[in-house]
Amino acid sequence: MVIHESANVEAAERYWADLVQADRSAFGKTTLKRHNPNTVRKNTGDSYRGCLVLTVRQGSELYRRIEGWWGAIVTHAQARLR
Repeated sequence: MVIHESANVEAAERYWADLVQADRSAFGKTTLKRHNPNTVRKNTGDSYRGCLVLTVRQGSELYRRIEGWWGAIVTHAQARLR
């Protein structure tokens, strides 16, 4: 999981574990993003949960399939906009 250091890390970990129905011990180490005062973030407050990062071992075949699906979605959307 990746989350800003100013956020509630424990609550975010609980949220993601509940959402994906996994034990928190199944998660890797949470990465904290340093606060950058020059950036104006919109994703703040109690509803901010960070990003859940998934790693798939030997997932190149799955990656290629998802990339193909996404390419088809984008191509179809662009054709509809013309």
